[in-house]
Amino acid sequence: MSKFIALVSLAALLISCAHEEAAPVKAERNWEQGLDADHAPQIAPLGPVETDQFAYDFVRRREREHALTTKSTAADLDEIIHASSQVLASALSLPLFKAGVYFGQPRLIDRGCNAAQRVTNSSLRTSGQVEAVLQACAALTTGRSGNDGCGDAQQKLREAYALLAADKAQDAGRTAAEAVRMLRDRCPKISAPLRTPVDPSTRGFLIVWTLHANDAPPVTFLAGEPAPATAEAINDAFLRGVQAVRPVAHNP
Repeated sequence: MSKFIALVSLAALLISCAHEEAAPVKAERNWEQGLDADHAPQIAPLGPVETDQFAYDFVRRREREHALTTKSTAADLDEIIHASSQVLASALSLPLFKAGVYFGQPRLIDRGCNAAQRVTNSSLRTSGQVEAVLQACAALTTGRSGNDGCGDAQQKLREAYALLAADKAQDAGRTAAEAVRMLRDRCPKISAPLRTPVDPSTRGFLIVWTLHANDAPPVTFLAGEPAPATAEAINDAFLRGVQAVRPVAHNP
């Protein structure tokens, strides 16, 4: 899906000719980044944009094709996230993160983290549970250091996740198994993870252990939840996001 954004932008232009133009939505400005936009990362527009619909259709199609975890999908998601509104970015963050956990695919988790980082609006951060995603992203990479058995095991689990992200699944599995033994023998305060639909024999369960042991919010590793329906979850979160920014849209 090369030139994705150019194609969907053209389609959006054609659609706009057939429909009444929506009221503009005022974008939030992060003044802490200064006045020179060239020296700051691009922040997504606050309200929905036409390309959001095409992006959602793409995710839904790839999920139906059982191709959500492919490298080509990940590359297209990069373009989607870069061009999305904050409403869509907030809606993508947790569902993509959960899908990455369930399928054991760090590349999907990375896209969930990237989407979360683009959301600056406080209402959207709440509606999309963006803070939970950001906490989980940090738990996988930095976590909290310690000199006891708990801290050592937590660090080793993060190392296992890094190996998994580097496509070294066998090394990751061995490292994670060692970390779990350390938790069992030297850190009784960390029990087994809460019930999750992730199969204990899969790479995803390594991620579940890493998140759980490093105090990530349970929602990020599907504790007590069924298997994810990613497109449906994105749509639900998008609707919540639209409601969250509606006061801004009506009072620019």
